[in-house]
Amino acid sequence: MSQFFLIHDIESWCEGALKNLQHYSIADDRYIYIIKKSETIIGFAMVNKHLRFNAKGFAVAEFYIKKNHEKKGYGRILAEHLFKNHPGNWEVAVTLTNKSALIFWEHIVSSYTGGDFLKKRNSSFNGYGFIFNNNLKNKPWKK
Repeated sequence: MSQFFLIHDIESWCEGALKNLQHYSIADDRYIYIIKKSETIIGFAMVNKHLRFNAKGFAVAEFYIKKNHEKKGYGRILAEHLFKNHPGNWEVAVTLTNKSALIFWEHIVSSYTGGDFLKKRNSSFNGYGFIFNNNLKNKPWKK
């Protein structure tokens, strides 16, 4: 059975949730990033190595920017920070039903790679993967 809770103080909830996420980041293959404006958390991202398209590399597991901070460049800043901190193979998997995320990620990945990426369909989760390598010497999908 599902339970739902109304959060009255989102800032306090975010701080508590981030403390609980320490368990997520203990593993060597998981990373958590937050983005702040002044002292306020406005978004977060989780990176792991649970891949659908590559044998090894990094994946965006979760990505969130608060609604009132969307379309202001914060998502791009956070995404590019993830990519720059983890060179190698990357994939961002997005379900077909998440239209805004498909548009966002195709735009971000295309811009970041100068169009040098692969958009690949994956029927096992009914979505697309945006696949690229930010280590300029290694482009495994171009062989």
